[in-house]
Amino acid sequence: MRVLQLCPKVPWPPEDGGRVASRVLALSLARAGAEVRLLALNPAKHRADAGSLPEESRAVRLETVEHDTSLSAVGFLGSLVRGTSYNVERFRSAAFERRLASVLAEEPADVVLLESLYLLPCLPALRRATRAPVVLRSFNVEHEIWNRLVAGEPNPVRRLLLAHLARRLRTFEIAHRNEPDAVVPITAADAATYRRLGTTVPIHVAPVGLETARVPDRSGEGERSTLVFLGALDWRPNLEGVRWFLERVWPDVRRAVPGARLLVGGSNPPAGVERSLSGESVTVVGRVPDAQTFFASGAAMVVPLLSGGGMRVKILEAMAVGVPIVSTRLGATGIEARDGVEIRLADRPDAMAAACVELLSDPGRAVELGRAGRRCVLGRFDADDIARNLLGFLDALVASQASGRSE
Repeated sequence: MRVLQLCPKVPWPPEDGGRVASRVLALSLARAGAEVRLLALNPAKHRADAGSLPEESRAVRLETVEHDTSLSAVGFLGSLVRGTSYNVERFRSAAFERRLASVLAEEPADVVLLESLYLLPCLPALRRATRAPVVLRSFNVEHEIWNRLVAGEPNPVRRLLLAHLARRLRTFEIAHRNEPDAVVPITAADAATYRRLGTTVPIHVAPVGLETARVPDRSGEGERSTLVFLGALDWRPNLEGVRWFLERVWPDVRRAVPGARLLVGGSNPPAGVERSLSGESVTVVGRVPDAQTFFASGAAMVVPLLSGGGMRVKILEAMAVGVPIVSTRLGATGIEARDGVEIRLADRPDAMAAACVELLSDPGRAVELGRAGRRCVLGRFDADDIARNLLGFLDALVASQASGRSE
């Protein structure tokens, strides 16, 4: 099967959940026997140097198209006048659409995978260029993330702006829900939401996978008084969660464990964020070149996510190397690990503080939880198994459409 995979940003370096998920799927589809060609926008904010990409990117014949998705007042006002979703509008690229049409003319695809709702505006260009089924791979039900951000925003002006963006995004998401030929969410919860919203095209759940053969066991390596957090700091739910943790949870942890430290890792912190988060016991380390080493540097990883959706790839990666997790239930969506057995789940500040204190105070318990979590995710999230199941679904979709055209 020939698969054209379209991405909203280059999957290398795999520094955030979306890029990790796109990279792993592309490589695992190739290992499963698909001929994968990957075309990605290369946004200015997350720009990748095409000349320094790793050798593995050649397996999927990666090609990039430069595009600036930066926020701008002019762009927002234009979207406001047109009545469109500015979140989506920022990803429109005429150059990208021209290139994907050329790619499909050079090498017809059997299936086109859109790695984001934000690439759905490419659909008319795809329909002109190919009869192959176009499949939306959905990492989140996007408007749900923004609705939760609205609920948690204390500033009334920003709340109004977020509410407007959330409404427009919801309108777009619902209006276009049945335009692709199938939807591939990464969690069963998101699949249920799509059905509730009236999605009638075929749906296949394909979680984010792990390259399980390449994951070492690093349980028990970390500094016993240190907690870590890792997530892109330019993604609003991550920043919201870290601030909530520092304001509502961290003081209780420090009272119980006076020597406790928190390391906050994450790329692209907005101006002033590093200074506002840092303190005597908190260090913002910024971009992390080796996620596994960073995870393993602490006794546990915290995931204080209050808004968002889909599956947190960083939880999977940390659990895979044997690092215990303390997360909100929302943060652990789709992983289905058992509280107290393979993960610690807590939504209230006092409960999350108690879980952190437990793991900081009892290294043996932390190692036990971390190893149980590792067994959980390595047994259920093998990337090659997930890719083979997805290819089976795509084969059936292609056959069904071919049969429909021949009748």
